[in-house]
Amino acid sequence: MTPAASAEWDDLFDTWDEIREGYYLGDAPEAVLECARNLEASVRADSPDTALWTLGLVLTGPYVIHARPDAAAEARVLQAMGAVEQALGGASCAHDEHPCDDMPLDDELDGLRGVLDMLAHPERDGAADDPSPDDESDNWFEHRMTREIWACPRNLAGLARAFVGA
Repeated sequence: MTPAASAEWDDLFDTWDEIREGYYLGDAPEAVLECARNLEASVRADSPDTALWTLGLVLTGPYVIHARPDAAAEARVLQAMGAVEQALGGASCAHDEHPCDDMPLDDELDGLRGVLDMLAHPERDGAADDPSPDDESDNWFEHRMTREIWACPRNLAGLARAFVGA
């Protein structure tokens, strides 16, 4: 079920962060599977929320693969990411590069929360949505913070492809 209000997305992002960090008190495998099911439904519906669900699995999917291995859950996560790659992999775009081209390792994904917030809350547009190319910030994510590029079908397919290949 897709969150109807932005506060519901925020709660979901908190859950994803807690799963990734290993301190979620709920049923983490079920939360990961719910994300996978929503991603598959979003892909079938060609929903703009596909970007959010894809990034959610980038954050949480490793839980059922590495932290608490579960073969059935892993297969479902890989199936959902495969659906993204299959559905969006052939899309064309005008971008020279995408964040998926050099995404940092899992232990460096803390900045992905800012990307989720930006995608879920377009009403909060601000300076972070168009960073200066001369910005010397060390935050990898700040240099790629445009909604259009993060939500680009080719970026989402690249993230899914990298996830499945990891």
